[in-house]
Amino acid sequence: MRLRICTFNVENLFTRHDFGAFTNHRDARYLPEIVQFYGQFGDGDFTKFEDFKRQVEVAAISQDDDRRQHTALAMAAADADIYCLQEIDSIGAMERFFDSYVKKIGVDQYDQFVLHEGNDFRGIDVAVIARDIRPIMTRSHRAVTGAFVRETDSGKQLLEDFPRAEQARKDRRGRIFRRDCLEIETHIKNARGSIDQTVSIFNCHFKSMGGGRTASIGTRQLEGIAVREIITRKFEGVANPLWAIVGDLNDYTGQIKVGKRLNDDGSFVETFEPVTGDSGLDPLLGDGFGVNLVDQLPADSRWTHYFSAGRTKSQLDYIIASPALAAMQSGAPEIIRSGMPYRVPNSDGIKRYPRIGWDRPKASDHCPLVIEFDITGVGA
Repeated sequence: MRLRICTFNVENLFTRHDFGAFTNHRDARYLPEIVQFYGQFGDGDFTKFEDFKRQVEVAAISQDDDRRQHTALAMAAADADIYCLQEIDSIGAMERFFDSYVKKIGVDQYDQFVLHEGNDFRGIDVAVIARDIRPIMTRSHRAVTGAFVRETDSGKQLLEDFPRAEQARKDRRGRIFRRDCLEIETHIKNARGSIDQTVSIFNCHFKSMGGGRTASIGTRQLEGIAVREIITRKFEGVANPLWAIVGDLNDYTGQIKVGKRLNDDGSFVETFEPVTGDSGLDPLLGDGFGVNLVDQLPADSRWTHYFSAGRTKSQLDYIIASPALAAMQSGAPEIIRSGMPYRVPNSDGIKRYPRIGWDRPKASDHCPLVIEFDITGVGA
């Protein structure tokens, strides 16, 4: 039975405007670019504030319309049974986006929309959309704390193995996940209509590299340890469990460095450099616990994100499968790049959606990643 899973960071799918970004310079980067030219509202005449708000909202909406059309096209291209999404404002935002953009493309019926409010201070949450033929059950793990990880010998051992994660646990004290770990269960039925297999998916959005990758790596390792502990306890005593960890995990095991020197054909010189030190992904990929399915692709084809300030292409988005689920993969991983802006170097060969811009509009700053599985029965 076919099961297509897609992970996609849709980049700030909001139905609200954060006016605090006008007075908080750290948040100003989240403003739509055209809105930043309005500057701060600070003349003290609050009788004008409602007019000012309308101007900002109109500018943001007009700029976002093309972007959301591109986001919808990227989702349609994935043709997934289950979409695991990151950076969603609310369940209402997700449903309105789907009704206003995705359905107009003519995709199949999706009637399952789930979002649990997470821990993020900006209100960007993880969410799931699923086809009606794939009934799902969900559970939020947003309340998991450092005490949870230390309840078992396996958790204590992981914290010993990753001292940066242990330091992050001591520093944070409260909830581990910066957003959430959204557990999704779907049952796969056989030809007789009875449940044959259950696949569990854990949708995550780990701590960003804001402030520097090295400074934040311990927090991502701690999040990875928490996800691993959740899975280990769920499947204790179960042979060959079927699970996948998906989402924007905000770290990499290697990078493509784009130089400024040109090749003879006019393209920029690119060099793949594997990570020589720690990665935030180590607790999930170490000792064969999970399999990064994108590793099947050539090193220069794994990227899902381009960081222009560092001129680097990286895989930040993952479908990490249990060995049993990885064995059921059907076909190669698909990374959908048609919604990426033209500023991505060496991307002239990628066919773009209409009206994609140099920097904007675009589908997102991340690419959707989709993988298909052929879920075989217990007795297969």
